Amino acid sequence: MHRNHRNCFFKLHIRNNRNRNNMQRNQCNCLLRILSVILLLGNSKLVDSLSTTTRRDTLRKVIGIPLLLPTAARAETLGSKLAKKDPDLLKNSVFNVPPSVQVYPDWMKGDWSVTSSFRGYLFPSQKIPKSTITNDVTIPGFQKCSIAATSDVGKENVKWKLNISNKGIEDRVGTLASQIDGYLGYKAVSEVIYDPKSNPNRLSIDFVDYKTINAERIELFCNARESDSYLRAGDDVPIFVCSEYVRQVTFGGGSEVGIPRQVGGNYANFWTWKYENKNRLSGNLLTAAYLDPQDALFFEEPSKPVAIYSHNLVADRIV
Repeated sequence: MHRNHRNCFFKLHIRNNRNRNNMQRNQCNCLLRILSVILLLGNSKLVDSLSTTTRRDTLRKVIGIPLLLPTAARAETLGSKLAKKDPDLLKNSVFNVPPSVQVYPDWMKGDWSVTSSFRGYLFPSQKIPKSTITNDVTIPGFQKCSIAATSDVGKENVKWKLNISNKGIEDRVGTLASQIDGYLGYKAVSEVIYDPKSNPNRLSIDFVDYKTINAERIELFCNARESDSYLRAGDDVPIFVCSEYVRQVTFGGGSEVGIPRQVGGNYANFWTWKYENKNRLSGNLLTAAYLDPQDALFFEEPSKPVAIYSHNLVADRIV
């Protein structure tokens, strides 16, 4: 992590002159995609109106892979929490002891080609109207690059690569660069700076100059991790679930010359992976977005998610 960054403010001052006329339009790209998905799904069976179904039932439909979750009650584990399919249980984690690096099971080791498809969304808050939430463009997922691993929420058939070493450690540098480039559709990442031995809970992402309006640099801070492995009841299929609670700070060109844009966001990624065979995995990524403490609505929902996004995953081994 010890590295002298280029002078960020100098870069942003130059870029402001080029970017400021396009800023508002580009900031809304991802929000427009989400809203278009909402309009498409609003009358579908995938995500029913919250006025006619419970939030738990809706989350069950959004996840879309109920067999990935344990059927029996398993107290105080991530698997049992996800099995309840209750959005209220996906509360933001308060930073305590710095978490250690995530270790994956043996059957996930190797190189994988992952295909991600958008499954659906949910606005679970019972205190804040959906119309108010969709007007708050600072919520993670509503703008491009506001969630690093899914930089364009709602995009279909995104391909990226996942590498798990022989020690069970993910290549975060390669994975994040592949995810961001895959979701944005072009070579966006210049460099990912990460030293898991020194600090497994901080990553820096530098973007290629002048290509991505919403992000010139992203800083990621992990506040907590959980994981759980088990065999599915009935057929003993291996399941692995893990979560990561993230504070993301995104730097980009501002609408005013000389004033850089800095946006903070808080979210958690909940990954579920199922062993299909030695060359294929299936899974789901559930992302819970939280309000930032500086948001005017924060005290309405200080810890529970205000938006949840779901992506189905298929991973094929690269041989």
